[in-house]
Amino acid sequence: MDSLVKLINNSNFKTQRDTIKQDRPDYGISSRTYLTMVSEGNELKKYVNSFHMTTKNNGISKKMDGENAFYFDHNKLIKVEEFMSEGDKKMEMHWYYADEKPIYNTLNAGKDNERAEMLLKMAKGLVEKMSSFIK
Repeated sequence: MDSLVKLINNSNFKTQRDTIKQDRPDYGISSRTYLTMVSEGNELKKYVNSFHMTTKNNGISKKMDGENAFYFDHNKLIKVEEFMSEGDKKMEMHWYYADEKPIYNTLNAGKDNERAEMLLKMAKGLVEKMSSFIK
């Protein structure tokens, strides 16, 4: 699966991008979300949601960055890469799938199966929603 991910990342497939800006100074929140969709023909190959958020509470600013990258083969989820950082705290997780089932992940926590299933459900929704943009 990682070889397919490398192929997708090094490809010249069609790439579409969008940005969502949300500034709410009254709540002390400023965020930017960058969306990237990679497709070939009518197949979704990759969908990335990258966010950068700054919160300000009682004069103290905190910055959080994160990214979820969903990879597909024949519109079926094969891998999700998640990254998050806040200050000096960093977290990285990888989730692998085959035949629409989670098969392995790098997160060693008690609720990892629930997260794997939730990511799979999100991926199915992405394929359905993005199909109108990749025809």
